[in-house]
Amino acid sequence: MDKDGNQPKDRWIAGFSRRKTAKMTRGNTVDLYFEGDVAFDAMADAIRSAKIFVHLEMYLFFSDVVGKRFAGLLSEKAREGIPVRVVYDAVGSIEASDGMFEEMQKAGVVVEVFRPVAPWRKRSGILGRNHRKNLIVDGRVAFTGGVNLGDDWSRAEMGDKVWRDTHMKLEGPAAAACDYFFRETWKKVGGCGLPEDGHFQMDQEGPGKSDCMVVGGGGIAKGKAIRRLFSEAFEVAERDVAMTVAYFIPPRVLLKILRKRSTEGVNIEVLVPRDSDVAVADWLREGLYPGLMKHGIKFHEYLRSVLHAKSIVIDDHLALVGSSNFDYLSISWNWELAVVIDDAEVVTKLREQYAIDLEESETVDEQSASARPWWRRMMSWIGASIIRHF
Repeated sequence: MDKDGNQPKDRWIAGFSRRKTAKMTRGNTVDLYFEGDVAFDAMADAIRSAKIFVHLEMYLFFSDVVGKRFAGLLSEKAREGIPVRVVYDAVGSIEASDGMFEEMQKAGVVVEVFRPVAPWRKRSGILGRNHRKNLIVDGRVAFTGGVNLGDDWSRAEMGDKVWRDTHMKLEGPAAAACDYFFRETWKKVGGCGLPEDGHFQMDQEGPGKSDCMVVGGGGIAKGKAIRRLFSEAFEVAERDVAMTVAYFIPPRVLLKILRKRSTEGVNIEVLVPRDSDVAVADWLREGLYPGLMKHGIKFHEYLRSVLHAKSIVIDDHLALVGSSNFDYLSISWNWELAVVIDDAEVVTKLREQYAIDLEESETVDEQSASARPWWRRMMSWIGASIIRHF
């Protein structure tokens, strides 16, 4: 606490929100979802209730049962005369059917593709994907987190193979902040016609009790926003940090900060999948175990299914939830969205889910790490040697 009575987190949030990459909002209501189907139902209800506009930017928008359900909902709303704008990522949604998007356009949905992989097209490219999962309705309510529009997140479609993820609903001025970053994306893809004002303004205090700072990173100008968010969040931790991340391949600067804070007495625990959907990411992560465990950082591997959640809990009051993985691409290249939530009740709910996830996990120790197949340990060693130079 400083001479003015401010906690380190207050100074950090105030300083960060002054940058163009972050918008501070007050008086929000935050609902967390740990089951994809529950999140999908809430998102569907919000779309049906739209009176002003629907804005969606999505990394994975598949043409499966879930994807077609939302394509239908968005089309139905557009036929009612409500402006509906959609941005999907060309790489993330590469398996989606062109016909699905064409049918949406026929219904009146304005659809744009983010960075098509075609050099002859405007705004094309490979690196710097739009990895956000951002739905805003009327500037009143927004949904963001790790859940994409696909069957992998639906227990009804996948059964026990459903992915474990974390998503959330923000009601209040934080929804306007999420829409601010959508409009940034819309400009990037060459979209036009965004005259509608939403229900909330970013500087308006809402009726809820959660203070939320919405952070948008992406592109050359804002490429360091997410990295700065993570590094400064670790610096303000006083007691402990509990991370749930799908991919753990951070740049060298964040590895250094994690080791430093652990050495200074902050308890740092990381929950990762035993086997994610990207095998090479698992090998690279495992190569980082020895150096970090030596400094007291604990790792737990989730066993039930693919763990895709992205959340960090800091002490008793701060939480980070969003689309960004804890890897080099998300931190340095991709367009991401993260929300810092200052609310003890939200932190409690995330910690409760963390405890539930730990029941279906195994703690990594020297013996279990050395029991991996020799080829996997070799790949991990090689990968970690490369990562330490970036």
